[in-house]
Amino acid sequence: MELGSLPLLGFLVSLIFLLLVKHVVSICTPCSAPGKRLPPGPWKLPLLGSLHHVLLSRYGDLPHRALRELSSIHGPLMLLRFGVVPTLVVSSAEAAREVLKTHDTAFASRHLSPTLAVFSRGGQDILFSPYGDLWRQLRRVCVLELLSTRRVQSMRHIREDETAGLVRSLADECARTGGVGAVVDIAERMSHVINNIVVRSAIGSRCPRRDEFVREIDESVKLTAGFNLADLFPSSTLARWLSGGLRKAERCNQQVCDIMKDIILERTTAGAHGRSDGEEDILSVLLRVQSDGGVQCALTTEIITTVILVTAPYLISP
Repeated sequence: MELGSLPLLGFLVSLIFLLLVKHVVSICTPCSAPGKRLPPGPWKLPLLGSLHHVLLSRYGDLPHRALRELSSIHGPLMLLRFGVVPTLVVSSAEAAREVLKTHDTAFASRHLSPTLAVFSRGGQDILFSPYGDLWRQLRRVCVLELLSTRRVQSMRHIREDETAGLVRSLADECARTGGVGAVVDIAERMSHVINNIVVRSAIGSRCPRRDEFVREIDESVKLTAGFNLADLFPSSTLARWLSGGLRKAERCNQQVCDIMKDIILERTTAGAHGRSDGEEDILSVLLRVQSDGGVQCALTTEIITTVILVTAPYLISP
């Protein structure tokens, strides 16, 4: 390369960098309407917004404590900005009552980040569906069919069976490692028990891809619980392209969809929505509702899958 071309190359690189910075800053500083009164909040940085207050807090590994510390300074109703996403933090009973009861319609819809949009198929589930006809129909199915006292009690034997197995495994481990006074780590065992309860309640115990299903569910929880570029800057094409978390979410979601399609195909091919033992799991209930036409909206395979993934954990509670 000739020396005379170096200044031109440097100028082009600098120009591209400045244009990129201008683009990112423009998407990170949305304009607010004049005169709009917003809740108080901590000072913000370009690009990061309020994220550094949580990540650099002395409670960095415990975000809820970091938010509690910030709310003690800025009040029970606090506005943060994670990247470009405005986030309202409510940390008192009075403020929560205003948000969830007095103004419940205004706050009925949930923010759908790119990662959550992948797992909820664009909000086709009870938790992230926008407030409207689909949400009302799914809520009706969940209240009457899935989360009723009768349905939860029908799953009681699953919880009791798995809990008894946990106690037996702990007793065996204590006996093997020295009896009285032995130290046993129950964290992994508790996770295993919870996964078993969720899977058995949702799709039954005779699923040939059960271990794969549990593994993908664990991965989906990790992906939705953390931060990634696409969620912090949802309108940025560059952030989506750079986000490895979003690609992992798409892969994980596709795996879960494939597993659920295989299970549903097996059930429908067998000509019965219930299991061979005559009991109904969550999938059996949803397939029955789909077949009977008990809802006004189209209960598709995608909606059934998302409802299962969101609803099943609540059946753990007695």
